[in-house]
Amino acid sequence: MTNLTNPHLKPFLGLLMTCCKVYTRIYKTHDGRAFAGHCPRCARPVRVDIVSEGGMSGRFFKAGP
Repeated sequence: MTNLTNPHLKPFLGLLMTCCKVYTRIYKTHDGRAFAGHCPRCARPVRVDIVSEGGMSGRFFKAGP
């Protein structure tokens, strides 16, 4: 069951952190304006703002330097 069909699960984005080549999930912030998290190995922060128009429907991305 995915978080799109179960309202009790937290919305997330899947990220491949290119800094350390590891997969992680980042979750929606409490104010609902972005997804935020960090690399589980080096703690590099990542933030993806949520836009109302012109966004993407994808759920998995690459992030890092």
